[in-house]
Amino acid sequence: MNNPLSIPPSDPAAPRASATEPADPPMIVRSAAPGGFIRTNGAFRATVGFSDAALSDGAFVDWVDSADWGALQAVIAGEKNRCSVRHRTFSGIPLELEVLSTKHGDDTVLLAQPPSETRPGDFPKDSDDEATVVGTLHTIAHIIEEENPGYRCSILLVADGRLVRGVGPSLPEDYNAAIDGLAVGPTVGSCGTAIHWNVPVIVEDIQADPLWRPFAELAMKAGVAACWSYPFASKTGRVLGALALYAPEPRAPTPQQLRRLKAAARMTGLAVERGRAEEAFREKRKRELELEEQLRQAAKMEALGVLAGGVAHDFNNLLATVLGNAEFARDILPADSPARPMLADIVTASRRAGEFCKQMLAYAGRGAFRTARINLQTLLPELSGLVRAALSKKTQLEYKLADEPIFVDGDENQLLQVILNLITNAAEAIGEAGGRITLYFDSVSYDEATLRLLEPRSELSAGEYARLRVNDTGVGIHPDILARIFDPFFSSKATGRGLGLSAVKGIVAKHQTSVNRPLEGKKASKSKSLGIVVKAV
Repeated sequence: MNNPLSIPPSDPAAPRASATEPADPPMIVRSAAPGGFIRTNGAFRATVGFSDAALSDGAFVDWVDSADWGALQAVIAGEKNRCSVRHRTFSGIPLELEVLSTKHGDDTVLLAQPPSETRPGDFPKDSDDEATVVGTLHTIAHIIEEENPGYRCSILLVADGRLVRGVGPSLPEDYNAAIDGLAVGPTVGSCGTAIHWNVPVIVEDIQADPLWRPFAELAMKAGVAACWSYPFASKTGRVLGALALYAPEPRAPTPQQLRRLKAAARMTGLAVERGRAEEAFREKRKRELELEEQLRQAAKMEALGVLAGGVAHDFNNLLATVLGNAEFARDILPADSPARPMLADIVTASRRAGEFCKQMLAYAGRGAFRTARINLQTLLPELSGLVRAALSKKTQLEYKLADEPIFVDGDENQLLQVILNLITNAAEAIGEAGGRITLYFDSVSYDEATLRLLEPRSELSAGEYARLRVNDTGVGIHPDILARIFDPFFSSKATGRGLGLSAVKGIVAKHQTSVNRPLEGKKASKSKSLGIVVKAV
């Protein structure tokens, strides 16, 4: 490659830089290889001092500082989107360029021009989502400000009769914040008035105009002296907001500026209407995908429940035979028989296996179910004794209870198992380092739409539900495994059996189908269905 720091002899065919700077910035479009397509504009030729013929004799990399070769080759190879390079000039002062690359058949074509501080798509956004309404409004505002140097653009939306902050990229933050939320009215500044009447409002001198009297001081601090506002509407004529152009000194717009403002407002209305429709569609599609996933998850859980329930039921019957015979054999053997300890181990293991079966049957909704009216608050004294062994001495257990008693129709032992399993999980998440576990009992009213969202396959009716929440200061549930926490035999712990939360889900599901209808009686003793909220942290 040529030495990029060397200066070739003067090219008599090359144009010389003029005292007047060209209006368009230097730009070159050329093949990466020598002898291919090349096109430069006058600004580029005047700046570098070489003709197109001279430039095409070598590959583009030959004209670039050696320190930039690596970045340029990465762009040519498609490994990077763009890079900055220093192009040689006849004067010896490098020209800094930003290079983009594209494939055209077997050729690699490069576009090089001075780096721009802002490019389309690089404008700041209020959201990480590139296709938001606010992102589009930012782009429109920047374009309008570029076409009107020294002016500032603001785009305000309207909702429920109030101005809603859209964008004002060049206006002070306190000014944008003060305008946000103002009620639209017949005499509220330029934009509020324009939106109210759906007509353009041209204020040539903010400090002297009655429309701006309440906001004159705010405008003075923001450095704006005139405001020309144009409303924009949907295709059906509903006003969506207003676009405003602020001048730094009192003045009236020219006819050309008014035409451009009207066109920009019309474009903004179309963009807002379409953007909102697209956002609504994306949100709807997102919800549909979430619902599909919930239905798949529910179908999987139902299938697992049928399988687990059948296996547990049959296995439990076999265990009963093993346990009964082991206990009988142990009892008829002499006290000093060496077989008695072995039979005792069989009895212990059988009973533990029976507990697993009970958990699996609870998950499948087939466990023994004895219904009674239960005040959830009365479970706490018995609960405190059961959980004491599961908690570290450094862990505090707190209760946050509703003011009135909460009654449900259910099985007391199974509800105790639900609470105990959740607290045990919380204690394991906290570990020996200690922390705090808070148990909440309250009631909440759900409509059918919310219930479908929480449990798509259920047939729950709208009404009041008892809600149990267990909050802990432990490590939380990682979002990646949240969808699997109720799966039987799934556990995030090396020593876990994966039956605790699956049993919780089965017991709650059994209570939902059994006690969905509140019973007659006084309000204080009305029965509520039970619901449990699980949230990733």
